[in-house]
Amino acid sequence: MSLRKVVTTAGAAVAVLGLTAPAEAAPTPPTWTPCTQLAPSWSKNAGTSAECTTVTVPVDYARPDGRTMEIAVDRIPASDPAHRRGVLVLNPGGPGGTGMAMPEQIRTSRLAALAEHYDLIGFDPRGTGYSAQIGCQASGGPQPRPGQSEKDQALTGIRWKAETFGSCVEKDPEFARSLGAVTVARDVDAIRQALGEEKIDYFGVSWGTALGAAYRSLFDDHVGRMALDSALPAELDLDRFEAAETKAHDENVHRFAGWMAERDDVLHLGTTADQVFATVLALRDELEAHPRPIEEGGQPATLNGTWVSNQAGSLSPQWGYAASALAAVRAGKNPPPDPHGTQPAGFGWDEERPYVLNRFVQHAINCADSTGTRDLEAMWQDFSVLRQRYPVSAASEPIYAGSCVQWPAPGKNVGYRPGRSQLQLIAHRYESVTPYQGTSEMQRRIGGSVLTVQNDVHASVATLACASEVTRFFETGEPATGSCDGPPIPEPQPVP
Repeated sequence: MSLRKVVTTAGAAVAVLGLTAPAEAAPTPPTWTPCTQLAPSWSKNAGTSAECTTVTVPVDYARPDGRTMEIAVDRIPASDPAHRRGVLVLNPGGPGGTGMAMPEQIRTSRLAALAEHYDLIGFDPRGTGYSAQIGCQASGGPQPRPGQSEKDQALTGIRWKAETFGSCVEKDPEFARSLGAVTVARDVDAIRQALGEEKIDYFGVSWGTALGAAYRSLFDDHVGRMALDSALPAELDLDRFEAAETKAHDENVHRFAGWMAERDDVLHLGTTADQVFATVLALRDELEAHPRPIEEGGQPATLNGTWVSNQAGSLSPQWGYAASALAAVRAGKNPPPDPHGTQPAGFGWDEERPYVLNRFVQHAINCADSTGTRDLEAMWQDFSVLRQRYPVSAASEPIYAGSCVQWPAPGKNVGYRPGRSQLQLIAHRYESVTPYQGTSEMQRRIGGSVLTVQNDVHASVATLACASEVTRFFETGEPATGSCDGPPIPEPQPVP
């Protein structure tokens, strides 16, 4: 077995997907090999103690005797095997995200105690990372032409992406049609069977909550305990999701404005949230009309309207810096050096490694498992209203709305069902990536108890003190309710 990045051409899809004889009914126990020996590109950030294998699954579960493919799986064995509780399957979301680094991330997080009694199991969902895939990726897009309106630029980009991903589908339609939460959940159950486990425990974040809910809906008898951090709504409509994200982001901008108003003696941006917001809006308009070139870290940079919007939309752990930067620029000075710098990718892939996020898989799953308009004109009218309502918070072009235009199959929701297994949901009161109401909707559909974190950072419970509540849930089966605090917010620095 060799873990490697797999890229197909139109004529090579069969070989790349690893067609073999139909899988036997009784799975062969996996052979584990140190991942560093199997994959030359394996990063130490993914764990030097991790062991890797592959699990064979059908491309189409409706045709179990048809084509098969390989799913890459890794594990970090429990550090206290005498008191081993079982396996904890992990997923970091996306959709389209690689999951092979997650065992090490959990082992070194505030959920580290879980590594004592669980084998931590990561995997690359079909189409991603080291697992079999079509090998399609799209980023960027056509450059705007001079004179193009914002509408024309946005719709040109959407159509380009639709055509690009459509060509990916044409490389292997059967494989592309398989992409969705239900199929990936069936892959997870194949992993469970290969591991020889009657039940799994599961921890998923972001889209990993949709995968977990799908698995529990299908295989509740094989779930012990499940925790889902930052849940997607039970019924995903991409137009409604775009609006909900934008609204939540705007509420955070105003929350930040109120926080800055309380510090007017340092910032001098206004004494009320409305005054600060008006000041920020005026600064954005000024720099949009007259961008200001500066040097940042010895490199040329530009302060413009987008820079202002980005600072105003900062997450609370960055409020201290963002407020200081806005105050300095309004005073005609350069912003202070950003102490956060550029954050490295979670897995640290180099160009020979699989993508951390496969955008084709993300697009395919979003389009398969959601509803929303596929009429670009109707979408743009709704999006224009959104931009007028939220001038600082709305994106310059749609992120989700209209993105499934020309997708070859209609979208439909997963159809989650309640279960009897123990379920802990974690929601972040102020986050905008998966807004809080999504967890409430998911709870009404599938059950469980909600722990509310009073912060705005998506899927962040593993970094917080109240990670102990999640650890306790996996130890005792008793879910937490109520709320816990996020990290303290750093204070701004006076303008020199």
